[in-house]
Amino acid sequence: MTDHFERLPWFLKEYIHRCRWTGFRDIQTRTFDAFYSTDDHILISASTSSGKTEAAMFPVIESLYNNPPGSIGALYIGPLKALIDDQFQRMGPVLGESELRVTGWHGDIGRGSKDRLLEEPSGILQITPESLQNILAYSPEEVERLFCDLRFVIIDEVHAFMASDRGLQLLCCLQRLEVLAHCDPRRIGLSATISDTAKAAEWLNADSGRRVSVIDGDHDQVRNIRIHYNDFPPAEEEDDGAERKKAITSYYLELFRETHGHNCIVFTNNRQDAEITAKSLRIVAERKGYPDEVFIHHGSISKEYRKLAEDRLKDTSTKTTTVATVTLELGIDIGDLDKVVQIDAPFTCSGLVQRMGRSGRRGNGQNLVIMCNDDAMDWWNKVDGIHMGLVKAVAMSQLVLEEGWTEPISPNGLPYGLLYHQTMEYLRPGIGAKFTDLVSDVLSLYPFKDIPKDRYKLLIQNLVNQGHLQVMSDNTILIGDKAERLVFNREFCSVFTAKKEIAVKCGGKMVGSIQTLPKEDELIQLAGRVWTVLKISDDRTSIDVEECEGDANNPWSSGTPPVHTRVMRKMLEVLSSDDDYPFLDAAGKQRLDECRSIARSVGMTEMCCEKVGGYRLYPWLGTIQFDTLRRILQKVIGTDKVRYMQPYYIDVRTKLSYDEIVDRVHGYMESKSPITLIDDEDLMRFGKYDAYVPESLLAQSFSENRLDYDLEFRSDSIYYNK
Repeated sequence: MTDHFERLPWFLKEYIHRCRWTGFRDIQTRTFDAFYSTDDHILISASTSSGKTEAAMFPVIESLYNNPPGSIGALYIGPLKALIDDQFQRMGPVLGESELRVTGWHGDIGRGSKDRLLEEPSGILQITPESLQNILAYSPEEVERLFCDLRFVIIDEVHAFMASDRGLQLLCCLQRLEVLAHCDPRRIGLSATISDTAKAAEWLNADSGRRVSVIDGDHDQVRNIRIHYNDFPPAEEEDDGAERKKAITSYYLELFRETHGHNCIVFTNNRQDAEITAKSLRIVAERKGYPDEVFIHHGSISKEYRKLAEDRLKDTSTKTTTVATVTLELGIDIGDLDKVVQIDAPFTCSGLVQRMGRSGRRGNGQNLVIMCNDDAMDWWNKVDGIHMGLVKAVAMSQLVLEEGWTEPISPNGLPYGLLYHQTMEYLRPGIGAKFTDLVSDVLSLYPFKDIPKDRYKLLIQNLVNQGHLQVMSDNTILIGDKAERLVFNREFCSVFTAKKEIAVKCGGKMVGSIQTLPKEDELIQLAGRVWTVLKISDDRTSIDVEECEGDANNPWSSGTPPVHTRVMRKMLEVLSSDDDYPFLDAAGKQRLDECRSIARSVGMTEMCCEKVGGYRLYPWLGTIQFDTLRRILQKVIGTDKVRYMQPYYIDVRTKLSYDEIVDRVHGYMESKSPITLIDDEDLMRFGKYDAYVPESLLAQSFSENRLDYDLEFRSDSIYYNK
């Protein structure tokens, strides 16, 4: 610690002493070594609470303090406004009385601090990609003055950016900033869940011309997972659903016992489950005499309610349970957690690792409890009587505990909607450009490296035909009349579509928002409480409510990430083996044994079962590969003869033998392009700006991102079900 410690300025030394550090962690020492001995970009991949933030920020702060820049010296870029706010607050005690300026910048921050920074640019700017895009778009003449001496760009939660067009937009912004400001900053990326650090390093580099030093942290820390299985029977009329009510009551009592007396987060996979869980758990806590123990945190409740939950988790004088969705999965500081509870298997192993990593800050290991609920009313969780949720929870736990595996991230290779956006951003100043300029300055950006010039020309011609662009007599291209309202709107900075939700207010104070407009006197559930609707605004954008007793249920719609083939194949391994899993409770072991017996009896573990008039195929492929196989089978067998339940089975009615089916599938993949699998019902306009992209280009993007011929489909496994 001595050499690096002595290099630090006095206020960082004081901070270290106040925190009673006895030394730097390994991840910090290795980051400091790379920072001071190389000029590389740096990727820090380490578990949550490993000290990544300090590893990145300490040398940056030291450099800016001891050698003050002539402009903003460092950018900190985070994916969430809440993460920006959290990092801003964390920097206060770190910087102390150093007078090194830190400025937060996003849509919810007032003009005062922003104007002071614009007047005298210096220090560290903490910002979202959209706000950075706005600075580049609306103040291009100011970019050089603001960033001419920019030395560092810190990108937090790299994995969250890599998986979205927002991340590609960020790379475009950084490349444009470097050109406009004539700067060449080092990039420092932080992430806790990257399995393929080489791909992440390539993304961070993005043709910037620097090497990337990868600091791969210790992922072998102690991880503890327990799976509790809960069976909810159907509501039988003869007993008025008494057995079901008893089972559900017993479940919430068990959940209370798991959480009470601990600082913990209960994660759910959607906002509706979070609301139901928070309300039910709060009722149990209140009846037990703990009325202020349960809080809730998700994207549709107000900032004030979310902050209350965060502050309670950080309060060391109390023990708090917060029910949350993905909003607490990322690196917002919520203090020391004793454990994390997950309701049902999460969507991805990456999410499992990220959520489990919120615990274990005090060196006691990470602790995750998965409450795996087998609800007879949820028919979609069963396949031939097998509870796939339990099998998936076991498979994902095995992948994480034994292999440390998480899903690889595949950025959009053909982001045509983003190309439209960046083209219009480039033209927004109104000077215009020739097509050759657009090719050299826009198409050359890293996210568009796989898009050939002729396809870009097709996009531009389509925009001219739509009136979004106009071509002058000297071939200068300008923004057309039909695009002006869209392009010059403040919301044009974002590349994702924010769903319009209905504001919910109580006594003039925001409670949150819902997606469906209710009727007056109707009950709704929000922020873990039930409310009655008093009044609907004239423009139907908000409602006034008051808290009440009763039951309500208002669902939210949201996307579901695809399942990876590695997870599906691990589920097959779990069903095929007789292995015992120490993290599974007695009820779970018994149910898993039942599932294994059923799977073998119906031929599920053989991947194909002969049925009357055809076959039931169990391909054990991830969502994308399963859908690709399903499309091929519909082509070679016939659409009306293929039925399926994604991603579990495909029923095929045919007189062909199984070997002939396999041959036809492989023959199709050898002779036909994946683009031939697209049909008229496919929705290809997913992105915010896809509406302005020619359908032929969207088809290429769909084929690239949502179809996959790299699948295994064999003829050596078939089970004859007599």
